[in-house]
Amino acid sequence: MYFKYNLILGILTFGNSLFSQLPVSSMYLLEIKNPMDSNWVITKINYLSALNPAGYNNQPYFIDNNHLLATIRKPNNSNTEIYKFDLLNKTARNITNSASSEYSPRVYPENSEEISCVKVPENDSTIQNLVILNASNGKQVKFITNDHSKIGYYRYLKNKTWVCYLVQEPHVLSIYSEPDRTRKVFASSIGRCFEVVNLNEIYFVHKITEEHWVLKSYNIDTEKSKTIAKMPPGVEDFVINSNQQLICASKSSILRLSESGTWSILTDLKALNINNIGRLALYGNRLVLVNLNAS
Repeated sequence: MYFKYNLILGILTFGNSLFSQLPVSSMYLLEIKNPMDSNWVITKINYLSALNPAGYNNQPYFIDNNHLLATIRKPNNSNTEIYKFDLLNKTARNITNSASSEYSPRVYPENSEEISCVKVPENDSTIQNLVILNASNGKQVKFITNDHSKIGYYRYLKNKTWVCYLVQEPHVLSIYSEPDRTRKVFASSIGRCFEVVNLNEIYFVHKITEEHWVLKSYNIDTEKSKTIAKMPPGVEDFVINSNQQLICASKSSILRLSESGTWSILTDLKALNINNIGRLALYGNRLVLVNLNAS
């Protein structure tokens, strides 16, 4: 048994360089009775970080309803590894076990037996490449990029084309063509989270000033951007549900963007001492959140 469900609480109803310093963080799995409603009823909250309670547990990604990828670094390790969680059988195992560090795991859309991730060599943190790994043994299959600056985060777009967050000053978003190794920058001063919608639109957070962050969309066909909404203070992470609604978290609250462009509270987890929510991963009625632990 690699992790335990020690917060199974029954039915609860609530009211309305880039990787050099990794915070202590914990992951929680929420099961939501009514994920499309405006006031969530949480039926279970499960703690997923018992295997690494004092370390870095972050970047969750749902493979399917019962399997999750995440980036883990234990306190006595200098590098991160990719873990796969079996939520049904309550186990977890590391896919990678190498001297390098791996981040941001996702299933490779062209082959479900492989995963994509950002790989940082052991002795050179100036290199951050996007690579493909075997999902069973973690062995590298190929490079996607090895000449495209430092990749921080990414999404697969289509036809061997990727959207990449480049680690430079300022941070930029670019569209990278794998076959001809060309890139086109389309946004700068951006947050770490972005999502591809309908294969021709990219949602991202534009950090206009330190205090003014807005959610924008970029249309690949027209090459134009438009503002969707102002983000809550300090929030750069979001997910999109099956109804194309945007969800984010601010402190202890999980929020959803209304059609009027305002954020409304779906649930609040302050009573559980979950007060600093960052990244989210959503699959159906299941949400994994990352809580940054108090230092």
